[in-house]
Amino acid sequence: MPSLITDASKRIDQAFDSFTGFQKTYCLHLRALIHKALPDVKEDWKWGPNFNVQGMVCGVWGFKDHVKLEFFKGSMMKDKHRLFNDGANNRGNRSIDFTKDDKIADKKIMEYLKEAAALNKKGIKPVKKQIVFDMPNELCDALNKDKKAKAYFESLAPSHRRDYAVYIGEAKQEATRLRRLDKVLDMLEEKRTLNDKYMNK
Repeated sequence: MPSLITDASKRIDQAFDSFTGFQKTYCLHLRALIHKALPDVKEDWKWGPNFNVQGMVCGVWGFKDHVKLEFFKGSMMKDKHRLFNDGANNRGNRSIDFTKDDKIADKKIMEYLKEAAALNKKGIKPVKKQIVFDMPNELCDALNKDKKAKAYFESLAPSHRRDYAVYIGEAKQEATRLRRLDKVLDMLEEKRTLNDKYMNK
């Protein structure tokens, strides 16, 4: 198992302290729940704050209008209380999103945390699922003209390439697609994934 980041707890402190409003309150509450449910959990930092019991169990992050609790092996979980509301198209991840009007069901969340940690202890791994997506013509043409952006794009994991393709492809108006294309090319030039824009809020 890869070594844990030694200053992960300090990074998480700083990250959660940077939030304002309900995001900070919810992130801190979920962090406390994780430690309560999993006394042997270790704090780590990969793609942001995550919590480790013989492997990554879950991650927590605040976004503009919600807080996300992501389970890295959620696809293998029972989802007994039907709490998962994001990640159905992902290989392994499933997540629970909380808006400012949602109440965190502590006991149910703790059940999920214990189940997720148990999967790691048993060595259970998600079945690999091929990620298939359509590349927008605009993105293909732009990458063929920009070798640096294309090289970085092709080095990304399939899930990150899909994120970029979907971000552009889901825009219905041509002006929006072109505006998103410009943003994507700038991020690729800077060697950033699409999710980086959330991490830097």
